[in-house]
Amino acid sequence: MRLRGAIVLGALLVPVGAGHAGVRVDDQAVRAALRDELARSTAELHLGDEPRPYYVAYTIFDAEQATVSATFGSVTSSHAYRGRLLRTDVRVGSPAFDNTNFEPGAKVDALPEEDDYASLRRELWLRTDEAYKQAVELLARKRAAAAGEVAGDDDPSLGDFSKAAPTKHEVPFPAGNVEPEALRAAVTKVSAIFREYPTITSARVTGTYTVTRRRMLSSEGTWVDDAQRTTKIDVVAETQAEDGMKLRDFVPFTALEPSGLPPLAEMEKGVRAMAAELTAMRTAPVAETGSGAVLFEGLAAAQLTKLLLADHLAGTPPPKTATAASDDGGQQAMLATKLKQKVAAPILSAVDDPLLAKAQGVSLFGAYRVDDEGVPAEKVSLVEHGVLQGLLMTRTPRKEIVRSNGHARAPRFAGPHAHIGTLVLSAQKDAGVSRAGLLKELAHIAKGGGVTTYVVRLLDDGLLPAGDSDELLSLFSFGGGRGGPPPIRPLVVYRVQGGKETLVRGLALENLEPRSLKDVTAAGAEPVVYNYIDEGNGFAGIPTTIIAPPLVVSDVDIRRLTGKYRRPPLYPPPGFEAKK
Repeated sequence: MRLRGAIVLGALLVPVGAGHAGVRVDDQAVRAALRDELARSTAELHLGDEPRPYYVAYTIFDAEQATVSATFGSVTSSHAYRGRLLRTDVRVGSPAFDNTNFEPGAKVDALPEEDDYASLRRELWLRTDEAYKQAVELLARKRAAAAGEVAGDDDPSLGDFSKAAPTKHEVPFPAGNVEPEALRAAVTKVSAIFREYPTITSARVTGTYTVTRRRMLSSEGTWVDDAQRTTKIDVVAETQAEDGMKLRDFVPFTALEPSGLPPLAEMEKGVRAMAAELTAMRTAPVAETGSGAVLFEGLAAAQLTKLLLADHLAGTPPPKTATAASDDGGQQAMLATKLKQKVAAPILSAVDDPLLAKAQGVSLFGAYRVDDEGVPAEKVSLVEHGVLQGLLMTRTPRKEIVRSNGHARAPRFAGPHAHIGTLVLSAQKDAGVSRAGLLKELAHIAKGGGVTTYVVRLLDDGLLPAGDSDELLSLFSFGGGRGGPPPIRPLVVYRVQGGKETLVRGLALENLEPRSLKDVTAAGAEPVVYNYIDEGNGFAGIPTTIIAPPLVVSDVDIRRLTGKYRRPPLYPPPGFEAKK
């Protein structure tokens, strides 16, 4: 990926598609520029004896984002941004062997935000010329690398680019301004709640409202003109225990539009519960190292599903040459070689359904109709009674699955790769049990001795800002350094003993990886919806949803955090009383 120049994000401009003095808005001009330059590129673009492009696709993203942040009832920043990006995909060679799946090939550049036909044509011409030259160079290097290797077990007839019928998809563009005012009152009032909790040292509330319009035209005849909207309010708070250990908690609120957020009273109730729990953590005992059985409930269940399942379902095959790097950074999904094998407990099944727009009254971030390669989204059965039956596919085929199932998705500054839309993990029919039943399962596991039981309600799944560096060093000084998977840091944990749940702190969960889903012995009947932005923030990331029930994992290594921490503040904080 190359980003040409700076992405111009002007403050407080009007939304895309709305008129504004000095800003030219003309949908037909944009479409005509794409159509005319695409026709010229496919007909005239070539370099000496090198082949012409056999596939060209342009995708224009018009992004608007409003962000407002506040702490303790005071606004710290408030911005509205607007920008336009172009992703250019050029393939040379043939679908059987082209320049892709070797090194990153998609180019992302800034475009003029005005709908000026001549300016857009010129930029499209320059970006296509650069992309073609890069594609020709990559194809030559890929051929040279392939010529120097002995043929493996790969089927050469699979090729690099599977067939897909042209897609036509247009939806009305949403009207309305994308400005911080839609979030300001809620963010400010929610952040003011922390004034009631003097031992909380840091409280950050950030609201983000994003609308991204996508227009895609390909040489195969695909035309997509749609939009995606997301609204998030993230509430993150920190405190310190007397021994200096830093503690964090967070509460997210999501909707497609600001008007769809929960009522303010409901958000305030959730934030107060979080603040009280975080305050109580300061005096909670530190957990002990040992073997544990854990009930993951609430957001922790969906976060565990993300870490152990959702992040490992891509079916993109590895590069055809040993020295190459694939478009997704060479990271082969851990489950891609496990088709038709047991990967989870028999009580578990999973599907990915981008066509699901709403669940439990919540609008889903992961809903979409057409993926970023112009292929219609499909519902895919992934795990059936613990057996892996499917993978998420782009138009790069593999031996077992030769066609795309509409799961090519792209962060705004990179090319598309296989990624979930809305992943739904569920228990086998009649297998979901009540919370009392889940606690009973924990007690049953602990009955033989040598196992401590816990309830985990929140994880740090990598989507929060990093914590104190000393604490992170102590966390990663074990587990991952011995070649195993990196430890997972739970943020809210209760130890269960004698039917009583006691808040604890200072532990990490080790050796949790995809095969740990085989250790799930029970699942709850009440799933939770987790909307999040993956691989970036705001318009730059991929809107994603996971729906998962509470899960009991019977075998988890618990590690007590050790290390030296910075001292907490030496004297109490000032109050929030008004100055006289």
